Amino acid sequence: MQRREFFRTASALAGVAGLTGSALVPLGAQVIGPESTQVGEIYELQAAFHRAKTKQDIELMMSLWDPEAVLTVETVNPPATYAGLDQIRAFFLNSGSWQNQRFSLVPSFKTEIRVQGDYASLYFECHDIGNYALPTRYIAADGTVSGIIRKTGGQWLFLNITAKKSSPLSIDTYYK
Repeated sequence: MQRREFFRTASALAGVAGLTGSALVPLGAQVIGPESTQVGEIYELQAAFHRAKTKQDIELMMSLWDPEAVLTVETVNPPATYAGLDQIRAFFLNSGSWQNQRFSLVPSFKTEIRVQGDYASLYFECHDIGNYALPTRYIAADGTVSGIIRKTGGQWLFLNITAKKSSPLSIDTYYK
């Protein structure tokens, strides 16, 4: 291929890619830089939370919590606060996710992350499917996790978190 043909072909391909790319890729997904790296790491924290619940992996779950963490659970009656890793571990081991096999899902489009240095606010929803491998599957639980996370030792960890009910299920409602 001659140089002139190469540049003509490359230019045409770039034009087509630009047209199709702009129609297919949302603007927010194109952001790059230090904050987007932090947001990506926080999405990994949220994914690990759901993996730990689904696999009933208490060690993975506890690795996601800061040693100074506080978890307030408003979905129990009466609402309860768990301070420190031992109390948070006891809560999870006695929760529906560890007492029953569930598949924990999150509508990622409703996740909110706001980074400010080594701290961030985080909101996401959890929708747990009971009997997920059977035709009798059902929504076993639906809730939100929101609060403050902190980056410690290069890892984002849950610090001050509140769990609430996300009912009724809604595409547009954020249960803060």
